[in-house]
Amino acid sequence: MCHSANMSEIELKFVTRDGAHQAFKDRVLPLFEKNNITLISHTELRLENDYYDTVNHDFQESKMGFRVRGNNGSYEQTLKTNGKVSGGLHQRAEYNIDLDAPEPDLTLFDTSVWPSSWNIPSMNSKLEKQFSTHFTRHAYIVEVEKSRVEVVLDCGEAATDKASSPINEIELELQSGDLDSLFILATHINSCMDVRLSDVSKAAQGYQLLHGFNAKVKPLPDFLPLNPKSSTEEAFSSALQLALAHWQHHEYVFIESGSIKTLAEVAKSVRLLLQSVSLYLPVLQCPEMLALHKKLIAYAQQWAWQDDLQSLRYLLSKKSLFHKTLSKHPAIVSYLQGRKAGLLHAHDPASLFFDSMATDIKLKAIDLINAKPWRREATGYDLLVLDHAKGWLSQGWQTVQQSMPANKTMGPANYTLVEVVLRQTLWSGFLLGDLFLEERGNFRAPWLDLLTGIEELNALLMLRQAVQDSELETQDELSKWTSSKLTVLVKVMERTRAVALERDIYW
Repeated sequence: MCHSANMSEIELKFVTRDGAHQAFKDRVLPLFEKNNITLISHTELRLENDYYDTVNHDFQESKMGFRVRGNNGSYEQTLKTNGKVSGGLHQRAEYNIDLDAPEPDLTLFDTSVWPSSWNIPSMNSKLEKQFSTHFTRHAYIVEVEKSRVEVVLDCGEAATDKASSPINEIELELQSGDLDSLFILATHINSCMDVRLSDVSKAAQGYQLLHGFNAKVKPLPDFLPLNPKSSTEEAFSSALQLALAHWQHHEYVFIESGSIKTLAEVAKSVRLLLQSVSLYLPVLQCPEMLALHKKLIAYAQQWAWQDDLQSLRYLLSKKSLFHKTLSKHPAIVSYLQGRKAGLLHAHDPASLFFDSMATDIKLKAIDLINAKPWRREATGYDLLVLDHAKGWLSQGWQTVQQSMPANKTMGPANYTLVEVVLRQTLWSGFLLGDLFLEERGNFRAPWLDLLTGIEELNALLMLRQAVQDSELETQDELSKWTSSKLTVLVKVMERTRAVALERDIYW
């Protein structure tokens, strides 16, 4: 009779640049040895996997993966259920059953593993092969500080009848012992190989080949969802998980599609992470939080060029307010396009994603959520976040109001100076506003309009500079047009600011 093992996997997953196994042997294994990490065993397998689903894609809809794996003449079928992913750390249940031949049979699984609405005999007859993943697996078992971890390198490809994409992955799976050991190993690997954390399974990669890639931006919600009974620690963990998920999704979409608007979302995620750590630092103070804060401040600087890129994107967009006028001046349009291409070339976003600092920040953030190191040092982490929220929000708005007092007239330069403070304060409102349902939208609307105004202002200031630099024949005409646009925009912003300053705070 077949056996069914239910394992709950806990793993971290990296995507690497190609040729991962050689780099791992040459660089990582010596480093493990130097750090007293013992290599217990190494096996090499050639794995052939066929993924099955029904015509209606019931498995994909339920975020489950079902495959038949062949390895050297022996076969097993595996069901992976929809688990939870937290910034690259995966936890989900897995069921395995040995087979005599490479033919799937759902009825061999225990009935308790299925959604109650599924008719298994009927679905069994409707299974169709969807795609395959074939790869060479190098599996290393290592021992680190009394924990056992399996380090698996998979190199191969996912393929349908019509398309294929490479698989280059390193997975770290905890077999016994302490979760910390996963992060110790991950940090060593990241220090000497180009890797990035991934939350995309091989099954998801196969389905993407099958249905085509969806390069859509997933907008953030209006507010971080919070329960009024959330503790400070829980609210902080939710903030970090949202920021990490947003970052990883858009990083992946950029790598797959090259869509520039996804880069703005990555920059947003980095700012959101930084603001989350800054906001909660006074309560959750511990060396690990301070270290992450310092890293994020430095890393956010690496994304500062994004603001210029998005200004250029806005100026060149067919939807922008300037499109009609600019399209009459092809020379300035091609000058702006050149600047956009130059920025992308200079900063090479794909390599930023494989940067060890980026991966280190994600690892440290996931580790924080799991290890909760502040419990050793701080008090107040278990108090309701509501107890802190009003004070934190008031502090932010006092700073904003001091930087743009009602009785002072503001021009473009003043607005550019207050952008950072206003953005940080609005992020704090994003992180805490869900605790105050009544008036929050009403209060935030004009401030968010003001921030959008500042972004348009930055685009116009960039255009004005570009017109001066480009020495066009139509320079005077365009300069006058830009100046009049700036004047109108600042007038609108001043009216918005007056409205914003009159609104009552909602907390």
